[in-house]
Amino acid sequence: MTQCLNPGCLKPNPPEIKFCQSCGEKLVLAERYRPLKIIGQGGFGITFEAVDEYKPSKPFCVIKQFFPQAQGTQTLSKAAELFAQEAERLDRLGIHP
Repeated sequence: MTQCLNPGCLKPNPPEIKFCQSCGEKLVLAERYRPLKIIGQGGFGITFEAVDEYKPSKPFCVIKQFFPQAQGTQTLSKAAELFAQEAERLDRLGIHP
């Protein structure tokens, strides 16, 4: 299964499909990451289990999509800042032996 990343759709699609059958959006992020399923949702956005199709071993990975539920410029700015900090921490964690 390939999960649509469009927050207004999020429909599952058959594997190896390039465009969502429901909304028409591209399914493979950056020609590399194929989302398989939603594994979490919260105030900042949606987290997907994915596969890295670029690497020969096709390892599992995670896509974190910024889609905040909060309203207001200051709230969105703070949410974006916290999301970026989390991305940096996860990046450092990914290189830990």
